[in-house]
This record gives sequence, C-alpha cells and structure tokens, in this order.
Amino acid sequence: MINTDESYRSLPVGCAPQPVAVPHFPDTLHTIIWRNWDVISVNRLAEVLHGTPEQITAIAVSMGLPAQRTIPPGELRRNYMTVLHRNWHLLSYPQLCQLLGWDVPTMQFYLNEDDFMWSKLGGYKPECPPVHYCTPNAATQARAREIARIMEEKFGNALHLPSEPLFGFIDRFRETKVEAIAPASGGFQIRMVYPYFLRYGDPLRGEGIDDIPEGYLAELAASGVNAVWLQGLLNTLAPWDLAPELSVGWEERLANLRRLVKRCRAYGIDVFLYLNEPRALSRSFYEKYPELRGIDEIPEGKDHLPDVVGLCTSTPAGQAFLVNSVRHVFENVPDLGGIFSITFSENLTNCYSRGRNGNTCPRCQKRSAESVHAEVYTLLEQGMRLAGSDGKLLSYVWTTLEQWIPGIIEEITERASVLCVSEFGLPFTRGDYSGTVNEYSISAVGPSEKSRRQWASARRRGLKTAAKIAAVSTWELPTIPYIPALRLVGEHLFNVAAEGIDALLLGWTNGGSPSPNLELVAEFVCNPGQSVDEAMHAVARRRFGVAVSEEIVKAWNHFSDAFEEYPFDAAVCYNGPQALGPANLLYLEPSGFRATMVTFPFDDLEKWRGPYSVETLQGQFEKLAQLWKPGVELLDTLRHANPSSAIEDEWRNSKAALLLFESAINQIRFVRARGSDHAAAAAIVRSEMNLARELFDLAAVDSRLGFEATNHYGFIRFDLAEKILNCESLLARLERGNI
Repeated sequence: MINTDESYRSLPVGCAPQPVAVPHFPDTLHTIIWRNWDVISVNRLAEVLHGTPEQITAIAVSMGLPAQRTIPPGELRRNYMTVLHRNWHLLSYPQLCQLLGWDVPTMQFYLNEDDFMWSKLGGYKPECPPVHYCTPNAATQARAREIARIMEEKFGNALHLPSEPLFGFIDRFRETKVEAIAPASGGFQIRMVYPYFLRYGDPLRGEGIDDIPEGYLAELAASGVNAVWLQGLLNTLAPWDLAPELSVGWEERLANLRRLVKRCRAYGIDVFLYLNEPRALSRSFYEKYPELRGIDEIPEGKDHLPDVVGLCTSTPAGQAFLVNSVRHVFENVPDLGGIFSITFSENLTNCYSRGRNGNTCPRCQKRSAESVHAEVYTLLEQGMRLAGSDGKLLSYVWTTLEQWIPGIIEEITERASVLCVSEFGLPFTRGDYSGTVNEYSISAVGPSEKSRRQWASARRRGLKTAAKIAAVSTWELPTIPYIPALRLVGEHLFNVAAEGIDALLLGWTNGGSPSPNLELVAEFVCNPGQSVDEAMHAVARRRFGVAVSEEIVKAWNHFSDAFEEYPFDAAVCYNGPQALGPANLLYLEPSGFRATMVTFPFDDLEKWRGPYSVETLQGQFEKLAQLWKPGVELLDTLRHANPSSAIEDEWRNSKAALLLFESAINQIRFVRARGSDHAAAAAIVRSEMNLARELFDLAAVDSRLGFEATNHYGFIRFDLAEKILNCESLLARLERGNI
C-alpha cells in the first residue's frame, strides 16, 4: 500500500493492481481535473490536489473545458457513487475520502452496505500514488493544447453551451402537475417501485428524503403506484445493547422515515422497508460475543469483503435482535406499510444465506435450511405484530438452491405474501443459445411454470401471492429512464393479472421513473378487462394525443419486436458494454482488467458474452439494433410533424437506447479486430466517435440519460467528450502503425 496511515489500513485493497492506463491525457493530474470538472467544485479539487482554484481552473481551461458550473453543496450526497467510480483508478483512499468528505468508517460502510459497491468496483482498490498539483511542463502544455484543439474541432462551442445539470430532472417534479387516479379495488393490491431519486446505502441520514419532490409522488400515484420501498439496515435503525456504536444516528433516521411515510401517505402511497437481515458483523464483534458467531464469509473470487462473519439466527440473541429491532422501528414509525424481505442474496446474513455452508455452524447444522430461512421471515413478522402494526410482509423466497423453496413456503409465517420473480426459470432462445431467466428481464415475458408452482403452493396454505416483474427498466439497459418495449411489459402484466396475483413489485432499484410503462400498469389496474393493445392505445392517447397515438403504438411494437432479440443472461446484463455504450473507452492492447458488475466493462469480451459465443452475442445485438431503428425513425418523423415535449422525450429516450446498442456492437467488433485488422479497427473507432458525439447532444438536454438510482451516473457529457479524445489517440496510433 502507498498509504501507511493506520486509519486507512482497515480499508480493503484486494489484489491492489496498478490502475488502468489513460494515455489520451498528458498525466493523472489532467485526468482527475477532467473527470471531476462537472461533479466536484474547483475549491474541493484544489484542496485535494494541493493547488489553488486558479491553478486547477487554468489546467481545465487549457484542455478546452468550459467555466465550471455552480455545483450545489447537496449534489455530492446524491452523486457519491459517480465520484467514486470515476476516481477509483486515479486516487488513493486518503484523497478519495477527502474528495468525498468522508472519514474512514464512512468509506467502509458504503463499500460494505451500498448495494455491493465493493463488488461493483471490482473487489480491489488499485494502488494509486498521491497526486498533487505541479506546474505543467512544455510537453504537458502541448498535449493540453492538442486536447483543446480536438474539442473545438469536434464540439465547436457545444461544451460551453448551457445544458441540463446533473440531477436537473428532479426539478421537473417540483410542482404537482397531475391528479392521482382512484384504482379499482380488484387485483394488484400492492404496486411498488423504488423511488427514482433515492440514494441507496443510508438514505435516511441527512437530507436524502428531501430529494423526493411532491410532483414525483403525484406522478407515481397517477400511474397507479401505491407503495415504495427503501433499504433498511436494522443495526442503524434500532439501538442494540451488544453493539450500540452501530446505531448512532437512529433517532434522525427514524424521524426522517416518519416524515417520508407522512408525505407518501398523502398520495395514497405506503412505504415498505427492504430488509436483508441480520447483516454480518466484523470479526472484532465476535471476540466479545463468540457464542453468536454464525458462518464465516466464503470468498467468491475477490468480490467480497473478507472481514465479516454472520450472526447466527439459531441463537436466542440473534432472534431477539431481529424481533426487537423490527418492533422498535414499527413502534417509532407506526404507519409503515410493511416489510419486503429476502433471506438469500449476495449479502452474508443467516447461516444458510450462502447455501449449504450452514452445515458449518454447530447450531444450524442440526436444522434444515428451509426452517432457518422461514424462521427469519417469522421473526420479522413477529416484530411488526409486537409493535401493534398490521403491516404486510412480502417474503421474497428467491434462492439459487431451488429445492429449498417448497419447504420454505410450507414453513413460512401464515401472514406472509410469497413473492416470486415472475420470469424465474423461464426458458428462452436467442440465436443458437437456449437458456432460462433468473430475473431482471423485460425481453423475456413471464410468468414461468416454476413461479406458477410456487404461487400455487402458497395458495394451498392460504397465503397471498406477489410477483416481481420488470415493468420500467432493468439491468438489461439501466442507463435510460425506461425501456419502451411496452407490448412486452403489457403482456407480462396481462399474464400475471390472469394468475390472480395480489401484489406487484414493479422493478428493482432501476424501475422508478415516471414513464409510459408505469402508466400501462395503471391501465391494467383501472381497466382489468382490456387487452394489451387496448391498454397501449389508451396510454398513447392520454400521453401523446389521439392524432399520433396509432404511430406511437407502432413505434412501441418495433421496440418490443427488437427487444425480444436481446442476448439475455445475467452475465451479459451485468458485464456487457451496452449500459455505458460510447462512454466506455477502447483499448488497442488488452487492458488486463475483468469487467465488474454494472460499473466497469473495460474490454473484457469473455465476461461480456456470458454463455453466448462471440458471434452470437454480436449477431443478437445487430438484430436488436436493426429492429429498433425503425421505431426511432418513426418517432423522429413524428416529433418534426407534431412538435411536443412528450414526443421529443420519447424519441430522445429511444434514440439513446439505439446508440447504446450500436456502441455495444462496435465494441465487440473492435476487440475482435484490434489485434489483426487495423483498417477495420480504425473504421470502428470513427463510428464510436460519431456515436459519442450524438449521445453527448442527447445527454446535454436530458440529465436522466446515464443515471440509475444505485450507481448514480454511469456516464455524463464529459465522459462522452473523453471518448472522442480516446478515439483520436487510437486513430493516431493506428495510422502510424504504432500498435
């Protein structure tokens, strides 16, 4: 490690590789200034880099960057993930903490608890030496002037023109512009999304809930949404006498939760806590309480933090923790709608949350895995009832060991609703590959026979049923606000309605944007007898007007036909380049880095392709783009013939999706060609430059593009401008033959 300060030694480093090279900038200092120019104030940058604001600004100007916009003080609390991943390969932990305004425990908390941040960043911290300001030498100045020349040539004054600032889309919802509908009292009694703007890791600390404006809640209500969820960590929401230091700030969190619940209930929206409990604790905790020790973290590659151990739920103290913590929360926030919980996930929780490894626990090895999982749900439900709450419990009985599911359903508390991924296990074929869906699919329409069997098992016990579907956006393409394949969404809604499902979880963290997709949900709630085509036409008439509704539906059908060709697999969704598109850099030589979960695709074609052959992966994206394009062209014609902000938004969203798909094709082709066909590689580089330039213009107008609730911004305008620098640098090398 470069840093020797003891306080930083506790932070994880993994294999600590050298950072990825960025040769299109003259040095790391210039790279840092470029990548942070639209996310960190120049004053903070100057402090971190040991320069003056004037010196930092001079370097920015020398590269052709515009005057820095005013970055609101509160923006960083919304945008820390953007800052973290764009500096992960540039700055050491001390400088990263200073940049973010975090202390070491805060950094540790977010790496541990913010939606698998450590895994998303690769499971390692690159070894970055300190970077401080120094006066640029002649060669560095010359390269900066060349960068400025390229920016002038490719962008003119576009970099300097006003654009919608990051998170500017929130202001669209500051005023209530719609009236809530009164849904029918039939099926889908719960219709739940994750709030589009809410940060994930610790959203109830500070001013986070104020990021949810009144107009947004009204939009949700008008779309038939009547519940939202947010992550809760019990050891931060309720004091625990065995580890009181973990719950510092619980009073503030619960006060903010009460405010959020009150605001949401004014629009007929309940608030649910997502609980994945009990969370693993540090090894030092078990030095004091060895009798509570569950199973050790089982490392899976380098993606998991190595310093935590599970809290055994077969111990009286572990059980009391769950019951009393939930009771405390619901006594302090009595109007909570309930709990949405999972007991098997990437987090280490109960002793069977890592599969059969529960057999290594001396207590749990005497019990069945089904009993341990079911008991966790029962304990959570018991805590609600002891608080006098009639809150609902959605038990998300997902596990990679499917044989456990029937037993869990048989033993689960009788007041639970059994929540299943609707498309879980659904067979599909794309090209010459056939597989089954795990989750996160709009391209494959459920429900599956496996989910039908699970719901049937629940009904035999008299339990209610719930379906997790993807109605708005998924990891298939998370960096646009919604995937406009409305026919596929409508077919899924129609199918689960026919199953008599009681509740809908309408997506994961990337599914809360107001959209035609959510309006389609409202149609099936208010008019349950209509067909998918009738529902689509109703949404199109209401949102875009009668005159253009037929053409809008035609475009949605084009997108639906296209999206059925998406090369679906979790590995493709998580690792592929389609989410960043032309913001992902190209490398003439292999970078040596593996793609990371929904954050850094790098040039890792092997992980991009998942179970597909390279040829099939490329071919499926080519089919997808070819079928998607007519829908974009149709909307382009409509927006010129019938100018309106609604049609313009619909075109821009679908056009951005097309650019992301086309870039994925380019990047697959480039990796295949770069070592052998330099002419083909050069042509692909030029195409990528054009795509980056087009997406730049779209992102300048719509700050939703590139955004997702847990990752924040996957790309911003300056990343797309950097891609052009990257491409110009590669072209120069290709033309010189300097490979």
